[in-house]
Amino acid sequence: MKVLTSYSDGIDHCMASKYFSIAHLHKESGVLSMHSHRCYEFNYSISGERTFLIEDNNYRVEPGNLFMINNHEKHQVIQMDSTIPHERYTIFIDPSYLKSISTPLTDLTYCFTHRPDKFSHRIALNQGQQRRFTYYINKLSAEEGFGQDVEERSVFAEFMVFVTKLAMDASAGDETEDQRQYFNSKVADIITYIHHNIDSPLSIGEIAAHFYLSTSYLCRLFKKGTGTTINSYITNRRIELAQTLLSGGYSVNEVYLMCGFNDYSNFFKAFTKKTGISPKKYAQNSLS
Repeated sequence: MKVLTSYSDGIDHCMASKYFSIAHLHKESGVLSMHSHRCYEFNYSISGERTFLIEDNNYRVEPGNLFMINNHEKHQVIQMDSTIPHERYTIFIDPSYLKSISTPLTDLTYCFTHRPDKFSHRIALNQGQQRRFTYYINKLSAEEGFGQDVEERSVFAEFMVFVTKLAMDASAGDETEDQRQYFNSKVADIITYIHHNIDSPLSIGEIAAHFYLSTSYLCRLFKKGTGTTINSYITNRRIELAQTLLSGGYSVNEVYLMCGFNDYSNFFKAFTKKTGISPKKYAQNSLS
């Protein structure tokens, strides 16, 4: 199977083939807002740390984490202030295909249909499980040849048995706090508030007052829930929005105001530091 390099191509290929697809991603594929799609999705982190929002759940993403997302759950990877690329594999699976290879005794849709009260979308794989996961990916991405289609289906079924057992063991065992979903409803509310007011001159004091929290408690809460500071998060979110707007044809002078920067100088410094290129040059490259 050809391994794709675009998140959206992975979704399109899965839906068109009514089968499954694999994408190996080395960087953020544009700025994706909260979204859902008709495929099941596995998201396996190789390097880099991010925050993963899945419905109302907020997870820290670390290397070796495997996420299981069904076709109804809205999700978004939040890019934090990190110089380490977010390398990952995403596997998209057509629900009808997965159901067709299941049996009455072996329900391979379990990862995507089992959602108890204390369910976690995340499984932290140990070193042995990470090696085995990579083994299956390498087998599935082998070059085509005689019998490759039969072998591919066989390996995929074996892979699904492997991850389904992991999911069943995780839900049956006594999970530690670190193994549970990294969710805090207050942090999710704060992130939503920031997104809705990103075009305003947000401050820590203003956000703390809105949620009736002290500024020090707000900062500790946000750092624990996301792994980054609230100011870094706001700046990164504004730069992501600026990239989207510049790519959409808005002028630099329009964009910095739409993204909540109080003056062009601050916008220019933050944008250049984050992207390594000036806003004007970024706009020219995006539209060329």
